[in-house]
Amino acid sequence: MRNHSRVVCERPAWRLAVAALLLSGTSGCMSRVIGEGAGVVLGARGRVVDIDRPSSLSRYRSVRVESISISPGLPAPASIAGLVRNEFQRRVRDHFDLEASGSPALILTGQVIHYESDGMVDEVIGPLEEVIVRTQLRDAATGSMVGEANLIGRAKSTTSSGAANLAEGAGRALQRWLDRGGLPKRGRDRD
Repeated sequence: MRNHSRVVCERPAWRLAVAALLLSGTSGCMSRVIGEGAGVVLGARGRVVDIDRPSSLSRYRSVRVESISISPGLPAPASIAGLVRNEFQRRVRDHFDLEASGSPALILTGQVIHYESDGMVDEVIGPLEEVIVRTQLRDAATGSMVGEANLIGRAKSTTSSGAANLAEGAGRALQRWLDRGGLPKRGRDRD
């Protein structure tokens, strides 16, 4: 008479070993799938690199987003300046408690100083696209510089890449920068 209990006990272990082997061979693919899924949900990331951090923006009642340009000779899509400007206007309008023509006012200008799209980097380490917008805040009445920063929109997945997503990432950076400077937030965005 055979002992079938041993065979029954070994089969689940065998299946687990095969599953582990199959998954270990696709771990790079799985991390890419997870990254792409996160890119769909989260979009491009925004990061702030202060050059001259604004001290306190709490007294200002409006922000006028004026010119956003592209550095001369920079290989970037012509649409990126308009996309960034629209995203900056949306972030200011939707997240801060400001008046359209309030006073005192800030004037925001920016220049796209770096644009990286997929290419060789994508071949070597995976998808990476980036836009850097050198952004300045000036007091509208005096023209004096209030703050300056590089606002970075970065996509690390193909699903969050492209000029529109990078502009959104730069907009997230703008929102973070103005928030840290103390610009009054709308009721739903207050802590």
